[in-house]
Amino acid sequence: MAAIWHNAISAQDDDLNLEDLTKIEVSSVSRRNQSLNNVPAAAFVISADDIRRSGAQTLPDVLRMAPGIQVAQIDSGRYAVTARGFNGRFSNKLQVLVDGRSIYDPFFSGTLWEHDQIPLEDIERIEIIRGVGAAMWGANAVNGVINIISKHSHGEANGMLAASIGTHGQRQLYARAAGNIDADTSWKLSAQGRHAGPAKKSADGSYSADDLTASTVDFRFDRTLTAGSALTVWANVANSTQGDLYPFTINPLDPMVLDPIAVDEKTSTQMLGARYRWLTEQGFESSIQSSLSNAQIGLKNAFEIRYVKFDLDYQGRYTFAEHDLLWGLTHRTMSDEAWSNFAFEMTIPRREFTQRSSGVFLHDNWTLVPDTWQLGVGARWDQSNLGGSFLSPSATLMWTPTRNHTLWAKYARAPRIPSRAESDVSMISGYQGPTTGPFLSMLRSQPGSLPLSRETIEGGELGFRSQLAPHFSIDLSLYRYRYANLVSSTLGTTEVNLSFGPIPVVIQNLDRNNAANGWLTGAELSLDWLLSPTWRLQLSYTLTHVDMDASSNPISDAQGKADERGTARHTGSLRSQWNLSENQQLDAWLRGSSGMVRTLSPYTTEIRIPGYVTLDLRYAFKLTRDLEIALSGRNLIGPRRVEYVSDYVPATPVVIEPSLQLTTRWKF
Repeated sequence: MAAIWHNAISAQDDDLNLEDLTKIEVSSVSRRNQSLNNVPAAAFVISADDIRRSGAQTLPDVLRMAPGIQVAQIDSGRYAVTARGFNGRFSNKLQVLVDGRSIYDPFFSGTLWEHDQIPLEDIERIEIIRGVGAAMWGANAVNGVINIISKHSHGEANGMLAASIGTHGQRQLYARAAGNIDADTSWKLSAQGRHAGPAKKSADGSYSADDLTASTVDFRFDRTLTAGSALTVWANVANSTQGDLYPFTINPLDPMVLDPIAVDEKTSTQMLGARYRWLTEQGFESSIQSSLSNAQIGLKNAFEIRYVKFDLDYQGRYTFAEHDLLWGLTHRTMSDEAWSNFAFEMTIPRREFTQRSSGVFLHDNWTLVPDTWQLGVGARWDQSNLGGSFLSPSATLMWTPTRNHTLWAKYARAPRIPSRAESDVSMISGYQGPTTGPFLSMLRSQPGSLPLSRETIEGGELGFRSQLAPHFSIDLSLYRYRYANLVSSTLGTTEVNLSFGPIPVVIQNLDRNNAANGWLTGAELSLDWLLSPTWRLQLSYTLTHVDMDASSNPISDAQGKADERGTARHTGSLRSQWNLSENQQLDAWLRGSSGMVRTLSPYTTEIRIPGYVTLDLRYAFKLTRDLEIALSGRNLIGPRRVEYVSDYVPATPVVIEPSLQLTTRWKF
């Protein structure tokens, strides 16, 4: 919506009616273009203009403006991002796509945001669908789907430079070249380098070793072949180095103390992908998309993972009478090779492993009463050599009594497939510190005696979307879902290890299993208010409540309570976009979150993370039509804060501080 608004008010012509804003199209709800005002889902769109005016330098920070999305910064480069609760370093219930291609990491589960440094200047829009999306997007689309849509090369037929410099060692440089070969063929090449300096440790205020250096090069080729057919080719190369402190070395002066050690996590990825779309004379719409990617992830002298991933996605569509049919199939093969050092205590029994998963889906959008009632029914069948086979059904009913009011209801069920790390990897997950005897005590998370099975979620939601006045709209969703067979832990054996140094180490094993169940209940509200042709307010609020079942197993019960208390109950955002004149903009972003309690393994040590309210400001001035300079300030009010404490790998907590950023954009 924001893109349309910006274009209208930039001209300073007429008042804009919000009726025009709701016409923006989204494609991630049902794999076809639909008006945002007529989708039976909790959907939110972040435009390229929203991204630019936010002043954010990273994709996770941009996602903070969407209701239902919870973002916590871990250190200078790492983030914990989730939809509707269960946040963590490896948030495994959120499916993230780039142009329909999944970047969900199948080894660790979840999205590793420091690895995927997607240039914000290359993003056309971000479609955020909260709630179960497995019937369309497969296993792991449990709590939501984020689809990052990149800019088409056509229309970007110019060069661009963007440079930023800021406090805390923030530096970023982006360059783009684009051109049209002919009326039907275009290309785009972009590159970005980014550096973030070390953050300060929450414990003593000294600097942590969490510097981030990242670079990426992207290429896109687009060609319109005939009416209704088109070819797109993508290529990407990315590298990153992320530092951190890990308490894994024994102090030679005091063997009862573990000293922190600075370790760099290095990644390298290469991707090549293509999509072909065509339309037959009989009215059948089809597309096939494929990608091949290679990645290397490693900690020096600790572990290294290399994998090759192949994805194939086909879908077809045919409309007849009152029915809009959509069908398709997907396949993924990932072959990995993993190595670890016992000093890091990460044991991988199967050094080489190949994961295979396939799925087929069918969906019918049935118009019961034209322009009034629509029924959507569909299902997807997935099969994986880690999670077995599973059916994901979905049903939606949408009522549009008038063109400005929409009510919808949804039922869905989805699986979450165990990751390779959960199924195979054993690693130190906690340090209990000195004990009464001459030894250290550690905790090791490891696979249980029985293979892990898939997690499941089942439930429903209600939604209301309305343009209550010409310049005011509202979007409300309510939901309740049941979770079953969540991966949890129980007490295992105890053993003594002499490999760490001069004193014995007592290791308490925690065995992973599917022992946890619970409920998720919540509400999400978004308001959009155009006060004048030059001033827009956007408010969002989220209420999230996780209620885990009590367990007779003390570790599983403690993990359940940790999931409950580790999810912020309330989050909110208020954004103001104000065009002071044709060449000046002033943007303000007030956002906050209630507090939470992070519980460290073995789920007895609690760390309280207070709630916060903070303010971001941005002032931009256009020197010419194609040259803009902007000054942004982030986290300008409220105390310095910790947003996240690692619950799995005991990395060093850092504080989030106020920062200033100067950015220049030049199109030529």
